[in-house]
Amino acid sequence: MSPNNPGPSPRRRTSTTIFVALLIGGLLLLVVRMLAMPTVSAGEVVLPLLAGIGMALAIGVMVMRDRRERNALPPSERNRQDRGMPD
Repeated sequence: MSPNNPGPSPRRRTSTTIFVALLIGGLLLLVVRMLAMPTVSAGEVVLPLLAGIGMALAIGVMVMRDRRERNALPPSERNRQDRGMPD
């Protein structure tokens, strides 16, 4: 990193914080709903929680990869609309 660019911009930091907060909130809702059921045991909460964590990690990896690829583009192409699958 160059001294002119000390770190991520405040906008990017804020969007990352919101993204992480939404993922954690979703996992908490999953756990609360599972525990609210009268006949559920702790063992039955583990599998959905692990699946939720796995999906949150997969989404996080996809977002980070997309941001990395977008930052690698030249500035003229960086903000161009995505055209979907290439021909």
